[in-house]
Amino acid sequence: MKKQFIATGANPLIRKETGSLVYQEDIKRSITILPELEALIPPMALEEFTQLEANILREGCREPLQIWRTSQSVLDGAGIDKPIFVLVDGHNRYRICTKHSVDFKLLVRDFVDMDAVRDFMIDNQLGRRNLNTEQMAYFRGLKYLNAKRSVGRPSATLSDGTAVTTGPMVSINQDNPGAYTGSRTENVLAEQFNVSPKTIRLDASFAKGVEKLSDTLKKEVLSRQTRLRKQDLIKLGESSQIDSVIESGSQLETALSGLSVPGKKLKSDPKEQEISTHSESTETTISAVIELANSLKMPDADIKHLGQQLLDHVKTLMKLASPKDDKPR
Repeated sequence: MKKQFIATGANPLIRKETGSLVYQEDIKRSITILPELEALIPPMALEEFTQLEANILREGCREPLQIWRTSQSVLDGAGIDKPIFVLVDGHNRYRICTKHSVDFKLLVRDFVDMDAVRDFMIDNQLGRRNLNTEQMAYFRGLKYLNAKRSVGRPSATLSDGTAVTTGPMVSINQDNPGAYTGSRTENVLAEQFNVSPKTIRLDASFAKGVEKLSDTLKKEVLSRQTRLRKQDLIKLGESSQIDSVIESGSQLETALSGLSVPGKKLKSDPKEQEISTHSESTETTISAVIELANSLKMPDADIKHLGQQLLDHVKTLMKLASPKDDKPR
């Protein structure tokens, strides 16, 4: 039986009718894009965007764009009840339709607050099959962090209608989805995504590290246009000493080299540093291989896409395992 997952922080969505055609057109003319939410949409590769554009020009925009109907007061607390229509799904389709004057449909939704919207968007991305391993880790980490931000808010309901303050606790119950079991978030997400609780915690640190990157570098890292060591981003996320925005890989390396770790002896021997770096890279790659292998077991797994990623990581692991030539020259 399929597991039921109660998302932390997100109340059930209320689907609203979009009303008359005139009302729909009014919404289309006033759609708002919030950079904070748009940043949750992983960038498409150029060939993917080109293919999507060709499909829309040929077949029209078949999937409706999803809109959050809210007010200015909810967004900024200014007390102004001016209605705001925020795009929460379909940013690439909206860009293409606007550019080519292609009509599109709307699905208007109500959310309790911004955290509920974020949780919905994160779940929406995690439900896609074409995420690479970095994007998957990033969104799992965001989901964990979003759950932890929900401490003290009612986010689940018992079968008798009683509100439950879950905080960083969520519930999986196959027989009674309305029951609250109080499982720890990391354990629930680990079971949901078929990884270990430790992986979920590392994902959270990785996501925090990615959030410390500039918008440009963040997009490049998540789309694999720029390669940064996952272990370095995890260290960045776990560090409270680095609060500046990281603009490049070299800046990240410099920032990490200046970290002071209380009670831990710094490695001064270059050979020792090389061994440590090699060990961390191997451990990270092994984790990625295991994660991809588990993903292939999913009923709706994209075998070709995941298989290629798995092959790339296995090749990397073989290079890391190859003995170095230590012969004198």
